[in-house]
Amino acid sequence: MKIFSLFQSDRRSPAWTYTTHGMIWRILFSDSGRIFGESRDQEQKRVSFFCLDAQTGTPLWEGREFEEHWWIGIEAVRDDVALLHEFAKPDLPEHKRIKALDGSTGNLLWKNDELTYWFGYGTTLYAYKDLFEKRVGYALNVRSGEILQTFDDSFEELRRIRSLATDEQRQEAFRFPEILDANSVDPLIEAMVRKATAGTRVVGEIEYVREQGYLVFNYHVPETDTGTGAPLFSNRLSVIDMQGNKSVFSAVLAHSVKAFIPDSFFAKLPYLYFIKDQTTLTAVKLWKS
Repeated sequence: MKIFSLFQSDRRSPAWTYTTHGMIWRILFSDSGRIFGESRDQEQKRVSFFCLDAQTGTPLWEGREFEEHWWIGIEAVRDDVALLHEFAKPDLPEHKRIKALDGSTGNLLWKNDELTYWFGYGTTLYAYKDLFEKRVGYALNVRSGEILQTFDDSFEELRRIRSLATDEQRQEAFRFPEILDANSVDPLIEAMVRKATAGTRVVGEIEYVREQGYLVFNYHVPETDTGTGAPLFSNRLSVIDMQGNKSVFSAVLAHSVKAFIPDSFFAKLPYLYFIKDQTTLTAVKLWKS
């Protein structure tokens, strides 16, 4: 794995990139400004985990693996703890078991093979166990795994807490793209996208984010027929400075893809993040801190 720091110019350049040996499958942020990621090597059927500084892309730790090499993934991040799950069986998508990793070191803080992650709120993790006739809920300390409370008679309190957790998630400073609908979108946005893609055959839906003077969008373009019979596309990203109506950044996120790739980018101010060629996480600083 490698990391490059790149210089800024008048036209925006990546602040940093981070490349893994496998496919970046999932990334999550902590409140302390860390990025937790999951990298999957499809050929070797091995998954490893990494943690980066969100400002610089510097790896705090990487290449973390477990006895279970493939059927394991990141469930959530709470209080700078990465929570992992396994599966009931390889052919069943149901999540089982919990492993908690320290955000600073990647070391295992605790594990619980009996419970399944449910949701988190504050520094508390909520998990459950399905018994023969009912489900039992548990509140755990996220850093120690200590069971703080058991809910086996009524879930009314858990429903209230989960509602608070849902509201907390909505307030997080993430901006994910939405589909550009010509019937409802601001005509200014539609005009800018049309100008930026003029002369290009765009197929499929365009996804965009408008945030503090910048318009970010991605779209798919057919590639030349390679003789395989299956249509191939390139996934392109563009950033427009809306005040000057000019392009300040563009990139091809993927070549020769067989299907449209949704949610190709997202913003967490002051950075725009995207994954290039499925293996390289890239951060571009667009907004002021």
